[in-house]
Amino acid sequence: MGDMLNANTLHYPFTHSTNPHAEDMENIIHSWVSVHFDFLPEKVKKKYLHTGMGHCGGCIFPKASMQQLQAICRFFIWAFTVDDSYEFSSPEQVQIIEDISLQALRHGRFTSNDPLYATLPVMREELLAISSPEWLERFCESIELYFQGLKEETKYRVPMIFPDMDTFIAVRTKAVNVLPMVNLAEAITGTVLPGPVIRHPYLERLAYLTCRILSWSNDYFSAHLEKGHDVLNLVLMLEHHNGSSLSEAYVEMLKVHDKDVAEFVCISASLPNFGEYNKAVEEYVDNLELMIAGYLHWTLQLTDRYKKGGHPSLDLQPAKTA
Repeated sequence: MGDMLNANTLHYPFTHSTNPHAEDMENIIHSWVSVHFDFLPEKVKKKYLHTGMGHCGGCIFPKASMQQLQAICRFFIWAFTVDDSYEFSSPEQVQIIEDISLQALRHGRFTSNDPLYATLPVMREELLAISSPEWLERFCESIELYFQGLKEETKYRVPMIFPDMDTFIAVRTKAVNVLPMVNLAEAITGTVLPGPVIRHPYLERLAYLTCRILSWSNDYFSAHLEKGHDVLNLVLMLEHHNGSSLSEAYVEMLKVHDKDVAEFVCISASLPNFGEYNKAVEEYVDNLELMIAGYLHWTLQLTDRYKKGGHPSLDLQPAKTA
């Protein structure tokens, strides 16, 4: 399978870029791991120091200012921690996390002594500083969809049952937690697009395709690690439902990925006239392209997360079942 996992198999008609603040942000992330996330097990903290979350933010959002990048990366480290800690938890436990988190993000109400939530009031203020209350509500709605997906995943992940393909895609595109990043791609343009613009069918489809493409990219690089431990991965789904070999499933997965990329390119080249918002929409779509290409560059060059022993999920199993 090693010949499949290389830099040339996934490709895009747009290129990646690098945020000039990424290295500084990486150093800040290291300090956050040591101070604000000191409650994590030592093994997990060590792995997070090699995850490259600051570089992830810099690759996915190369146009972000330092202020914007700090807000983005504060979200990243919290989201990584929640996802790694609770992906096998019961829907009831996830609901508790969702309720506390959204109270903090929406209203600044910090109702728990659990250090997992301590960063959220600060995150709220940082996000408001780069956006607006209207935008923050959209961001929170995207977080709600993520938690919904996380709750739905447990029905299949815990008993290791493969869902049907339509159900898998519906759950996967929510639980991958890319939609909040799509919201951030809008926020860093400096213009919060009005509802009728951001909800235009073309822009909504681009947002959905971004979620799909990053899901498949993630699945491509993690399938070899998740085989036998998870079912919610497009490669493993195709292997199971098609009765194919793992190598054949990778080939089929690439076809799905490439079809989504082709549709993304077609739509982005055919956008309607948004009048005074044309420039902001153009920058937003450009940020989505940079996000897709940047995630691939980060995965291939700047993180140990998809290397053997680099993912902290198994180290957090006690937290998942607590």
